[in-house]
Amino acid sequence: MTATPYAGLARPRESLERLLGLVEAPTASAGPSRVQVSGGLDGRATWLVDRDWRVFAEPARALLSGGQEIAQFELAGAETLSASFDPARNAVFVPFSPDEAYVNYLTEAWKGQSPKRGLSAGQLNAFYRVKRFIPRRLQIKARQMLIRREGLPEFPRWPLDKSVSQLLRFYAYVHLLARGEREAAFRWFWPESYRAALILTHDVETAEGLPLAVELADLEQEHGFRSSFNLGAWYELDPGIVRELTERGFEIGMHGLRHDRSLFSSRGAFDAQRPELAKLAARLGAEGFRSPATHRVFEWIGELPISYDGSIPHSDPFEPQPGGCCSLWPFFIGDVVELPYTLPQDYTLFTLLGHRSPAVWLEQADRIIHEHGLINSLSHPDPGYLGDSGNRDRYGEFLVALSERAEIWKPLPRELAAWWRLRDTAEIDESGVTRASVRIGESADEVQLIPPAGAEARPGDRR
Repeated sequence: MTATPYAGLARPRESLERLLGLVEAPTASAGPSRVQVSGGLDGRATWLVDRDWRVFAEPARALLSGGQEIAQFELAGAETLSASFDPARNAVFVPFSPDEAYVNYLTEAWKGQSPKRGLSAGQLNAFYRVKRFIPRRLQIKARQMLIRREGLPEFPRWPLDKSVSQLLRFYAYVHLLARGEREAAFRWFWPESYRAALILTHDVETAEGLPLAVELADLEQEHGFRSSFNLGAWYELDPGIVRELTERGFEIGMHGLRHDRSLFSSRGAFDAQRPELAKLAARLGAEGFRSPATHRVFEWIGELPISYDGSIPHSDPFEPQPGGCCSLWPFFIGDVVELPYTLPQDYTLFTLLGHRSPAVWLEQADRIIHEHGLINSLSHPDPGYLGDSGNRDRYGEFLVALSERAEIWKPLPRELAAWWRLRDTAEIDESGVTRASVRIGESADEVQLIPPAGAEARPGDRR
């Protein structure tokens, strides 16, 4: 089941092979093939740009001559490096490690060479110390002014960045080219023949948000959905509400001990809070977590007492810790499954940006379905969020539209995380893990991910 490894490179903690799961050809009529980095690495990651796509990785400048150029990447200073195919040797040479580029997307390692956005750690600490004394309307005004001043970043693109999707297709292209094939089987992303997945997640910010969570659950259940509600320890939890939600099939997760950045402010603070988080998880029966205000340190997430996390955005320039992993699919941080949120938050869309319809959500959902990814909605039942009737009505429009999409799998977050673990370990064609096809054309721009048979037969499939 494994694709050909990159010559001379150590296996990273996450890999494109793990994400795609190419099935090896039953015969090797074309003989042995390989994909390798073409020459020595520089030792320092930088941007390599191919038109509107950019990867952050260590460039390999000692290029091998000969072969057919299949892609060209530009570095700072207008230097160019090429990927090439040598049919005589059944080999593809790439001027960077695709696995390293993938890991650098997920870990947000690219931030070191991007313009700084948002507030510094010191400024954030100062803000959280005085936040309770600042009127809510002034907080909103300040964030809106910051948005206008900074604008949207060049990378990651908002609301959708296709970098990981492009990298995955490039990876498939070079491997099939080296194998002398135009089509191959791979592990499909979702159960059976679903073309995409959708999960609804809510962070409950206040005690006032708890009874409103029940109202939101009513709305979702009316349209055939179940969701998760992440609860915090800084307000009193009503056990009756928690019991009602769980008995109705909704999920309870954790939103932390305090609504600030203290969990990830230092290693000492993180280690001190972990035992209390474990107690909160046991008390709530929680498997999932989202950090307050999505603060995060990537490597530490894998040490939390949880099954899955939802703190990392696909692309979100509006949070106190802006950035994004660029992935439309789950991935692993140690033993924790990361479920990146992939839609703009309700507060961002309706309060900070002033939208008055769910159009951006619906357009984003369509684009994610086209990529066969995860639609992960992050919203809040509290006053000032979906607790306001206008915002709740817009959310209801969103639910109605997606309830009709039979090609979308709609599990609870914990069910999706369990599926992603199963997909990672089960044999293909067993336990609901189906095979799909990847087909390549004449260039790296012509790569199709073809869903399993039966996907096109699902009612409500709008292509």
